[in-house]
Amino acid sequence: MPGTETDCLPVDENLRAALDYAAMGWPVIPGAAWDGGRFVDPATGRPVDQVRLHPVAEATTDVDVVRRWWGAPGGHVPAVLVVTGPSVGVVSIREDQARTIVGHAWFRSRPTPVAVASGLPVAFFLVRPPNPPDLTRDDVRVFTEGSVLPLPPTTVATISTSWLVSPEECGRVLLPAAELAELLTSLEGTTS
Repeated sequence: MPGTETDCLPVDENLRAALDYAAMGWPVIPGAAWDGGRFVDPATGRPVDQVRLHPVAEATTDVDVVRRWWGAPGGHVPAVLVVTGPSVGVVSIREDQARTIVGHAWFRSRPTPVAVASGLPVAFFLVRPPNPPDLTRDDVRVFTEGSVLPLPPTTVATISTSWLVSPEECGRVLLPAAELAELLTSLEGTTS
């Protein structure tokens, strides 16, 4: 029932997450909601073609803008999207390889946030740019600047995002991309 406490929880949870990410310096924009098997504008409920509703240039860390975007009235909860750029990068790695990396002693001593999406065979490592050329590999995808990634607690249809390694577990600090590249190179040497 609209207006009940349980109806407000997802909005509050997504707003808290968006504010948290903005406070960490990760630019965010609100995304479309999933309703009835399609993306809809959270404010109007009208169908839209993609999850990104705002130009990536509008991504912000301004908490007042974040509060306005996620606090806007409407029948749906906006997705939380991070936009890659100078302050945050995203590297996707096969889930089995990602779990090996996360379990490695070196990574445990210098972790970085890692997001997963249920049902997808990859994990998303959030890193501090710039991305070195040797980070790109056949089984590793480096998101280009201006890409978007849904972050927890976003859910689209049956796909829910969650943290394999949360920002809090990392002291809210991103690992430099060059260090992730070094770890990947080191692990390739032990599995060849």
